[in-house]
Amino acid sequence: MKAAAIARFGGPEELKEFDLPKPEAAAGEVLIRVRAAGVGVWDAKTRSGNYGDTSPKFPYIIGEECSGDIEQLGAGVTTLQAGEPVYAYFPQQGAYAQYVAVKAEYVARKPASLSYLEAGGIPVVGTTAHQAVVKDLDVKPNEWFFVAGGAGGIGSIAVQIALTIGARVIASARGADFAYLESLGVAPGNLIDYQKSDVVAAVRAITNGAGADVALDAVGGDSSKLTIQAVRDGGRLAELTFEKLPAERGITIVHVHGDPSAERLNTLGGMYDAGQIKTHVVASFPLAQAREAQEAIAQPHAPGEIVIRVD
Repeated sequence: MKAAAIARFGGPEELKEFDLPKPEAAAGEVLIRVRAAGVGVWDAKTRSGNYGDTSPKFPYIIGEECSGDIEQLGAGVTTLQAGEPVYAYFPQQGAYAQYVAVKAEYVARKPASLSYLEAGGIPVVGTTAHQAVVKDLDVKPNEWFFVAGGAGGIGSIAVQIALTIGARVIASARGADFAYLESLGVAPGNLIDYQKSDVVAAVRAITNGAGADVALDAVGGDSSKLTIQAVRDGGRLAELTFEKLPAERGITIVHVHGDPSAERLNTLGGMYDAGQIKTHVVASFPLAQAREAQEAIAQPHAPGEIVIRVD
């Protein structure tokens, strides 16, 4: 089978097309004929050796999310059927390929309303956003919810999930992305251009000086040190990069770590099919151009998914 893999850790130039043996579905697994694989910054970190398995067997196929059709059921799998359209988020890598064997517990039926390209790019960001909003932060109706990086993959889904709950959403983004966030339902007066504004002051102005009840920093790094300043005393903050933030003003800090599961993917699928969440693909690349796809994800781009097409 064709696969985009690395023979050693390194830069984008190490990601090349290989002819590799087609995997088989072991007990408890399904073999997926991949139609699309999502591309995220975590894939680039995997390629460079800074994320996940640091001593894999090479060639190492990159990618931990995909959409496709079930080709084969492993022994004991009863929740899925051969030929069924599915999407999956799995921690062991291998999505940049024509076929991947995945534990059934990480696989769910593809949302009927989404194309393979659309579905292939949402399992990681969708699962992470849903976990952050619903589980880790337990966002409530009418709470002021601030999302730093609201136009990004995780941020934009978190915004939409929070709106379905009934939270009052504030989002920071580039001014060029305001129209996109408005199309998702964020009120124009609750949008902050982080390139031109004092974000903390803007959040406090919108909330009449109190600060956000709850916040998600979907940017990472030093951004979370700023985002916490926009949270009210006794509020809640979730961040994605495990920053060592000092506890202050009684704020509860949660470090979000994606927990892939078919159950959460099924919940997300229902939200997509009900029209509560929407997405779109901003760029797609053939498997042979996986390197270019990873280079594109590392650059500023319009809101939306970057996906690899697997023909």
